[in-house]
Amino acid sequence: MGVYLRLTITDTLAVWVEGSTAFDPLAKITRTFWCRLPGDWVADGALCETRRDSLVDRLYGPGWRSGNPDGSRYIILDMQEKVLSEREAEGKPWLSDRANFYVCEPDGTLREVVPSRL
Repeated sequence: MGVYLRLTITDTLAVWVEGSTAFDPLAKITRTFWCRLPGDWVADGALCETRRDSLVDRLYGPGWRSGNPDGSRYIILDMQEKVLSEREAEGKPWLSDRANFYVCEPDGTLREVVPSRL
């Protein structure tokens, strides 16, 4: 069955200006992602760091850390994660949320789903 994660990321788009990266922290966007993950992605009630990095890479796309061809790149300003307990997951809190919904396969492949399929 797996474990359920609510991941909330606040980011902004930075641009290359005169040899350095510049961004406006007021031009931020906060998005929520609900994911069903393999159980071994969590240890002691938290998402394993390497798995978190892998998940973020999959959400933002390959090469996002090094930037886009036009010199822009995303800057993550804040990231909050909540691994749901079994009891919390039974309530299916994602059904009332406007977010992105993914199932992560054992090989790490993300598949976008409708909330009822999470």
